[in-house]
Order: sequence, then structure tokens, then C-alpha cells
Amino acid sequence: MASLYRKRNSPFWFVQFVDGSGKRRNRSTELRADDPGQTIKARTLRAQLEAKELSRTGSALGEGWDSWVPAFFERHCESQRTHDRYLDAWKWLALWLQTKHLHSPREITYRNGLEFIDWRTSYKKRTGKKVGRNTAILELKILAMILGEAVRLGYADSNPLTGLKLRRDKSDKKAELSDEEIRRIQAALPDEPEWMQVSFAIALHTGCRLRETRIPLDCVDFSEGKITFPSPKGGEDRAFSVPMPTALRPVLENLKVQKRRYTVEFPFQPSRRWQQFFIKLKLPHLCFHCLRVTYVNRLRRAGVPREVAMRLVNHASELVHRVYQRERVEDVVKWRDAVRFPG
Repeated sequence: MASLYRKRNSPFWFVQFVDGSGKRRNRSTELRADDPGQTIKARTLRAQLEAKELSRTGSALGEGWDSWVPAFFERHCESQRTHDRYLDAWKWLALWLQTKHLHSPREITYRNGLEFIDWRTSYKKRTGKKVGRNTAILELKILAMILGEAVRLGYADSNPLTGLKLRRDKSDKKAELSDEEIRRIQAALPDEPEWMQVSFAIALHTGCRLRETRIPLDCVDFSEGKITFPSPKGGEDRAFSVPMPTALRPVLENLKVQKRRYTVEFPFQPSRRWQQFFIKLKLPHLCFHCLRVTYVNRLRRAGVPREVAMRLVNHASELVHRVYQRERVEDVVKWRDAVRFPG
């Protein structure tokens, strides 16, 4: 899909897109990134180019794909979030199929799958960074699922991507926030939009994910002092409730007085907005999910039993829970003389 990006030492937005011949192009928009009005125009241009790409994709694929892939997602995806993620991946997969002139499932080979990784990771995100290998592999796995359905529907004889085994890049461990970092963030948040202030407070005191901070106020029970997360990661079947943290009650009561329907309303790409915020604070190693890591580790250091901590953050397995734990020397210093020897 078309994307905007910046070049070092240039004041202008650049746009990357696929033209009518299927070739990827990069050019300057001649619109300045430091001018809000010109930035809006640059985003409009990107949207126009993306719309052209999608219209060409639809006409090129015709009955080969679009007549059944969206319906497959409707049947297969158990949650709206998964459905949206698959559709987003499909936009890129469909564009790639068009550029490779692969109009039906029978035409795809294992080599095509390997080529997709290189093609996808050559694209830039709107932040200017290239798309990660793990993202490309995830999208390729979605294509493998689509091809599996093609076999079942009789549109292909076999699935060349079955059992696809590709090396994933090692993900960076999310950092735990220090007290000083928390104070810096809290000092800077009053200058930011209210949704950021509220989402930070909710996540800091509950360890929930960014998307989970958008809580229906109907799910906040002030009389019983509990908060219910109705649509966490994993869908409605994973809904859970937690005791309302004392420090969070005034924030939630204020929202209730304002007769809000939800605790927050997100702008477009809220994760990116947080990324920009942390960079501005010169804390580029942080992301919003670090709040969850911080909460899990502080529960452990407070002596909260593991099964209770898992219940509070809605972790389904100990394996997942352990991924979040960060050991410090201070945590184990009391055991330094636990092993004794004669002499």
C-alpha cells in the first residue's frame, strides 16, 4: 500500500506507491513535513494513491481471489480484531499477487512465498522504518491459510506453503519502567490529549494492553469496586474482571460524571502516537506495552502469588507470564550466601 516517509535532511514528505504497471515508485510530494496543512495534503495524496492501488488490485484479481477470500475470513475469524488483522494483511497480499501476476491459487509456488518476504520487507512504514521480517512471515502464514481453503474449495490441487518454516527475527524484550521514567511521563502527560492521560493511568494501575484501556463505563462497577474488560486479547470469551485500584477510582468517577460511554476514544494509530511521545521524551526504548511488563514485575516483587498475578493480567499460561518477568540483581541479593561450604 502507498506510504509516506521522511528522508534525513529533507523537509519534505516522500511517498512510496505501486504504479499501473506494478512497479514500485518513490518520489517527493514537495509538501513540507513541518507544516500541518501540507502534511494533511500529503496524507490525502497517499490515500488517493492507495485507493488507486486497491482498485487496480480488485480488477486484476477478479474471480480468482476476491470472490471467496473475504467470505473465508468471515467464516474463519472468531473475533473482529482478528478479522480486521486478516483483512489488513490481505490488502498487502492482494497487491503482491497483482504485481506478480498470480491470478489464481494454482499459480503460486513455494518460491513465490520466499519472494514475498523480500518484497514485503522492502516497504517502509509511515514512520520511515522498513516493515519487519516477522510481520512479513505472519502475512505469509495467512496466505498459507487462504491456500488451504483454496484446496478445500477445489481451486487448487495442493498448498505449496504447507509446513512453511522460516526463521523469525528475535523480538526485543520490552523494558520495565523505572520510577524516574514514570515520573517523567506523568509530568509530560498534562500537555498531551486526554485519551493519553487516561489510557496511561488505566494501564499503569491494571497492567492492561493499550486497546483494553477503552472500557465501556457500563463495565465499571463503583458500588462493588471492580472493572470488567469485556473484549481483551482473545475476544469476548476471555473477558475478565479485576478489583478497582484505589488510585484509579477518581479518574473513572470523573469520566462517569462527564457521562462518557467509554473511558477513551482512540485517534488513528494510537500506538504510533505513543511511540512519538516516548521519542519526544528521549525514551525511545519504551513503548506502551512496557506498562504491562512493569505491572507484572511489580506484582511479583510485592509478593503477589503467581496464580493471582496471572488472574489480574489475564494470562492464560505460566509460559506467557514468565515472558514478562525481568530479573534484577536486587531481586536475588538476599540469596547471595544461600549456599555455604566448609572452611
